[in-house]
Order: sequence, then C-alpha cells, then structure tokens
Amino acid sequence: MDSRSVVASFFACWSVQDLEMAVAHGHPDVVYTIHNGQDAAPLSGVYRGPESCRDLGYAMLAEFDYLTYEPTIVSVEDNIVRAQVFFRYRHRTTGNVIEGSRRLVFEVKDGLIYRIDSYEDTLRFEAFMRMSREAPAPIDVLDPFDLHIGRLKSGAGA
Repeated sequence: MDSRSVVASFFACWSVQDLEMAVAHGHPDVVYTIHNGQDAAPLSGVYRGPESCRDLGYAMLAEFDYLTYEPTIVSVEDNIVRAQVFFRYRHRTTGNVIEGSRRLVFEVKDGLIYRIDSYEDTLRFEAFMRMSREAPAPIDVLDPFDLHIGRLKSGAGA
C-alpha cells in the first residue's frame, strides 16, 4: 500500500474506535508523540512501540467519548502524510465538550506507520483540562430528586 492508503486505512479504523486494527497499522518501532505540554493534556508525551500506543489509545477512549472524528489527508510527499482532524469530544468524567482540530504528521516505513506527531492548540486544550479538573462530576439524572414541593398555603394560586 502507498503511504496515503496506509494512513487512510488507519483513520478508517480509529474513526470507528477499532483500536486493535488501528494499532495493527503501526510499525514494530512506531513512535507516537503528542506535542502538548503535560499541563495541557495528561496524555501528552512520547509513546514507543505498539503496546505503548495501544495503552495510549485505551486511555484516550477512557477519558473521552468521541462525538465527532473527521480526518482529512492534506498532503502526501513520498512517505510523509499530513492530515488534519476535526473532532468533538465529551470528557467522560465531567460531561464537558471540547471541539477543534489537530494536525497529524505521519511517517510511513515498510508499508506501516513508523511515526506520528500530533499538534493541537495547547492553550485551548490546557484551559479545557483545567476546567475539567476543577468541575464537579455531573449529577446523574436518574438519581431521584429531593424536591420540596407542596400546595401553596398563601399567595397567587393558593
């Protein structure tokens, strides 16, 4: 497969959250780098090897519901594929929603993804994660309400 096809196939798998098939597109020496600072995103950093990338994928899916994930391949130059992803995620713990786009640069080697570099608006993501850390957990709408409702004793409608 050519570089574009490898990345398109990876996106097709990740778009439906088939993590095992997405990881199968990785080279045995794959390196995935999320270039946001640790304050911006707790999952930022360098992940080496398929197992580490798999763990990252599961951590991402545990942290966020993927409401929208729309990748677009922007350019291909030999074994380098540049893409942009529009996303809309819900933070599972708080219910907060973030949307935006990120840039991804892929390097393909031997028909597999050898390197992925992810770039996002660090300040926006940092503000979102700070807000999510400080927000109380959402109220479970299925919990019974403790309502103090009774017939009015005076005033209009009594």
